[in-house]
Order: sequence, then structure tokens, then C-alpha cells
Amino acid sequence: MKCSSTFFSFCVLLCPSLPFISGFSIPQNTQNPSRLLSSRNPPTPYDALRERVSHLLDKRTISNTTRTPIEVTGDHTFIPPDFENGAQRGPCPGLNALANHGYISRDGIVGRKMAEVIAAINEVYGMSIVLATVLGVMGVVDVGNPLSLNPSFSIGGKSDQVHNLLDDLSGVVGTPRGLDGSHNFIEADSSNTRNDLYQTGDAWTMNMTLFMQAYDATDSDFITMDDIGQRAADRFADSIATNPLFYYGPYTGLVARNAGYAFAGRLLANHTSEHPEGLLRANTSKAKEVFKSFFGVFGEEGSFEYKFGWEQIPQNWYKIPVEYGLVELNLDLINWVTQHPELASVGGNTGEVNSFVGLDLANVTGGILSAERLLEDNNLLCFALEIVKTFSPNSLSPLFATLAVPLGLVMDATSAPILSLACPAFADMMMDGKPLWEGLFGQFPGAAKSGSAM
Repeated sequence: MKCSSTFFSFCVLLCPSLPFISGFSIPQNTQNPSRLLSSRNPPTPYDALRERVSHLLDKRTISNTTRTPIEVTGDHTFIPPDFENGAQRGPCPGLNALANHGYISRDGIVGRKMAEVIAAINEVYGMSIVLATVLGVMGVVDVGNPLSLNPSFSIGGKSDQVHNLLDDLSGVVGTPRGLDGSHNFIEADSSNTRNDLYQTGDAWTMNMTLFMQAYDATDSDFITMDDIGQRAADRFADSIATNPLFYYGPYTGLVARNAGYAFAGRLLANHTSEHPEGLLRANTSKAKEVFKSFFGVFGEEGSFEYKFGWEQIPQNWYKIPVEYGLVELNLDLINWVTQHPELASVGGNTGEVNSFVGLDLANVTGGILSAERLLEDNNLLCFALEIVKTFSPNSLSPLFATLAVPLGLVMDATSAPILSLACPAFADMMMDGKPLWEGLFGQFPGAAKSGSAM
């Protein structure tokens, strides 16, 4: 799910002798950086780490034969969105499907009863309550209206169901923009199936060419998580080569964008008793329907038709048998980073294609994130949560006249994970002698144009 409005990936300096990895930077004018390391045959320092992560990943797929498929009849029958009467659909296939089946409001205005939204994400997709809570809060705070008596956000564009004149009196500045307007706040460049915003002006309508690339991502019988990781690396390289304003932020790029790929492989896959690890697409008609259904694609191969906002939960579809939370996401992203270290970059193009500049995050974090501590103590998650806390005052100040309520929601949503993960204390994050937020704005025009370096 592209929105995925969260979470959490990081990489550290494991081999100083390789200039490609050093400082998390990528050489300029590199057409396809994702292929550089994958083409090398000798063992690398990543191999041992990846073996450890793979072992932990294998332990997660536990079959529960007493489970039943997710309900898609009765109150949860698929009903197409009523766009003529203001229904909203946007860049997140998972949220679109929940609305189309009535697990959240069918008009696409989410959060009138926040507990119900969190419960729906947990009930249908098996996402943990903690992760679902952070997602819901980030949606309301960054692109919705947390100051209303009924805090909510649109899963698509602007809507008067989220904002009215009374909200202006309570401190909302302007109209909440919905997920369509969340670029570099939640939504990010190099999506699996959507265009980069500043290339087309539309980052919420699916691009069928990109869909077919994802659909045909492997020649084997199944799309695996490793295939999805390769796809994430390929799209990263595509954006470097085609988008002069490509920006890959410390939260939206490194974290939320990559989480979107992980959510597709883990939370949209069909976890039957025969395949508890989940099938997103396999070379059977039933398995292919899962992939098509969650992306609003109809028809037979060779004559596919995409219907915007028509994402569906398939018949006889089973959610992941073990709840998927922050730690599980952490493992998936580390697994990808060991294969594609460029996915742990923070940076962007500097106004021209193939001009990517990456930051040395070891310097930014004061050396907190060393190679030895990449997997230990959940440092990867801790860095992402610290970015959300540190950047929130800057990202929210243009949206609200007073920050007490929205900042309080963010701090409440992130404090419990930070405590449970025993995160280290981060010093003030700096870049070239400036606060990191200002440094990113100054160097990367994609961040500056969006008004967010998140």
C-alpha cells in the first residue's frame, strides 16, 4: 500500500571500502544503482546479517487452521465509490478497499471514530494496534483535522466533510488536503504503482504501466518478498533517472515509502492454510485475482482495465495469521536493505536527473546508529520515530494556528513504541551546522517545493 503512511527502515555503514555504501550516498549519474551490488559474486558484510534476519522472518509464518476468510458479503459487500456525491478515494489501495467494503466510512472520510478505524485495519489486514494507531494519527494530524469535535481525514482529496468554517475558529489554517495532498508528509516518490507527483501532478491515480511491471515482477511461480524488494530498488533507480525533483526523505522515503512495498507483500497477500506465508500473485488464476483485485484491475490478461477507486477485498481471502507490527516491519526492511543498501539512503536529486546526493546519517545522528547496532535494540525503528517527533513542529506549523493538540497526538502515538523499544537518546540532528530540517530544505528542491522535508 503506497499510503502506508509509515514505517521504519534504516541502513548503516557496513563496508567502508565500498564507495557506493559509504556515507549512505549514491554516486551521481548512476543509471541503475540497484544493480551494482546485486551483480557481485563474492560474499559481502551484509550476508551474515541477512541470514540472521531471514531466520527471524521464517519464524513469523504460523498457520492457524481455525481462521475464516474476511467477510465480503452482507454489510461488507463491495459497493463502488459514489464520486458524484463526494466519495473520496486516493493513493492507498488498502484504505480504498476498506471503504468500498464498509469497514470504514464508504465516503472515504476516515476517523470520525478513530477506534473504529484502528479496529478495522487490525481486523481486516492483521496490522498491529500500535502500528495502526500511529498510521491513523499521522493521517489525521498531517492531512486531516485533529481539532474538530470529530477528528477525521480524507483518504483522497479535499472534502468539506473534514473541514467547515467553525474549524477555522478552532485553529485550522486552510482546508485539510487529504492523502492526495500528503506529498513528502506521508506519500513519497518512487511508488510501486503511482507516478512521482512533480512529474505528472497526479500521485494518486494508478499508472497501468507501473502496475504491469509489478504484476510481471518475476518469472518464477510466485512473487516473493525478495522480488518486491528488488521492485522497490528498481523504482528508486527509475526516479533518480527521470525525476529531477526526486526526494527520498528520512521518514517518507526511507521509512513510509518502503513500508508501502512491505504492506503489499505481507498485508494484501492471501494467507490460506496452504500458504500461511501469503500469496500476492502466483501463476494460477485465483492467485492472480488477489493482485488485480486489490489494485482495482478487471478483465483478462491482455485486456486489463483499471477503475480508479474500485479496489476490492477478494473472495476467500485470509489475512496474515500473525499480527504485523513495528518489529515485523523492521525485519522486512532490514532484509531488503541487506540486498539493496540504496534503499537506506536519505537524500534526493538536486534539480537535474541522475544528480542524487545522499547524506551521511552516521554524522547526522552523532554516531548513534553504528553497524553493530543496526538490528540490535530496534535502532531502525527508533530513528524513524525520532524523525517524526523532531520534524512534526516544523511540518505542522503551516497547518494550525496552535500546535498543542496535533503535537500532543503525535507525541502520544509515538511515546509508547519509543518506551517499549528502549530507544537510545538522540542528540539534536544537524546538517552542515543547521537543524536537519533546514539543511534538507536547502539542498533538495523536491523537499522545498512540497514544503516538507519529512
